Amino acid sequence: MGNIEENFIDASAEERQHGIVALLERRGGMSVASLAAHFHCSTATVRRDLARIEESGVALERHHGSVSLVRADLGTQFEAQRIAHYAAKEAIAHLMVDFIPNHTTIGLNGGTSTTLIARALAKAGKPVRVVTNAINIAYELALKSMDVVVVGGAVQLPHFESTGKVAQRTLAELHLDMAILGVEGVDQGFGFSTAREEEAAMAEIFRAGADHVVVATDGSKLGKKELFRLLEWGQVDFVAIDGEGGARLGQWPGVSLAVSKETAHVWSVQR
Repeated sequence: MGNIEENFIDASAEERQHGIVALLERRGGMSVASLAAHFHCSTATVRRDLARIEESGVALERHHGSVSLVRADLGTQFEAQRIAHYAAKEAIAHLMVDFIPNHTTIGLNGGTSTTLIARALAKAGKPVRVVTNAINIAYELALKSMDVVVVGGAVQLPHFESTGKVAQRTLAELHLDMAILGVEGVDQGFGFSTAREEEAAMAEIFRAGADHVVVATDGSKLGKKELFRLLEWGQVDFVAIDGEGGARLGQWPGVSLAVSKETAHVWSVQR
């Protein structure tokens, strides 16, 4: 198997963009021409990729034909994750704007999918109240004058989530019409999972205080089992997923299509 750089040479546009971020992480600044040669594409294609990367929230610095990642204390790992499967996550976010009823209170945990959902809600001016333990989501929504309640506590990277006893006690006092949770693994036997114990503990409290629970995930998470169970399969009401992932999920037993668009679906989960 080749190294990470070789693996991205003949990749799709989305994978190439992810590869650009990974390559800049490894090498620092590179010229647009060097990136084009490395990925066997034109400089015009690289420039379009760089624009798409910036649209996803990754901060880039350009100087005399070269480009590099802006090194901030918060986030190159999170920003690199955000670009992965970006189109799928964006499609889910747009669908959720229509799926979420107006004038409801929703909960959002931290993560790349939920961050894009928050941005889509703000862009659409959706009349909802958001409760979140992710400080980056709270910050962005507050800047857009959205109605947002942030749950305090100790902040954990890479998803900027407040966790621990303070966060748990605060969240446990709140009622949510709908909790929308990002996950890292989806398996009917093990359920929905994450690599972080603190995130799993917060998800259980989100669920306990919500009338309905929605998992938002791209298709790459299907069939994966991370270390910590976030929620059991029967504790979730809906799964919002991209179109390609939804086609795979629809073959699983115990699910039925609730909302369908060309690029994203919402599936009901039978309890």
